[in-house]
Amino acid sequence: MLQPARYRDVYIGGPDLVMPVLRGRAACIEGAPYRISPFFPRSGRDVFAEVVERIRDGALTGRQMASACWCALVSPPEIAALLDEMYGEGEAESPPALEALRHFVAALPKDCTFALVAQAF
Repeated sequence: MLQPARYRDVYIGGPDLVMPVLRGRAACIEGAPYRISPFFPRSGRDVFAEVVERIRDGALTGRQMASACWCALVSPPEIAALLDEMYGEGEAESPPALEALRHFVAALPKDCTFALVAQAF
């Protein structure tokens, strides 16, 4: 019997392994990209489901990489916009985990793409 996922995480990973796959130049790999960011904290919205839905709808350039892993190529401004949408724009009292993630995204090189990873296990 299939068990429901106990953990559903969203994070930023390095694009080096998934970029060729997502651009259709390499066969799909099994597994998730390595994590380089803090995890996205819990929100009033289901961030995991939002990311998966945007990948499925084509709003984000990505695909399902494994049975419970979806990846999309995103730029730092796209990640910042997602954070604003999911958690609110510039809230005065942000939780420490969200503040750490916002600082991490702000420090990323703006001319690069990264893997936005939604993984369940």
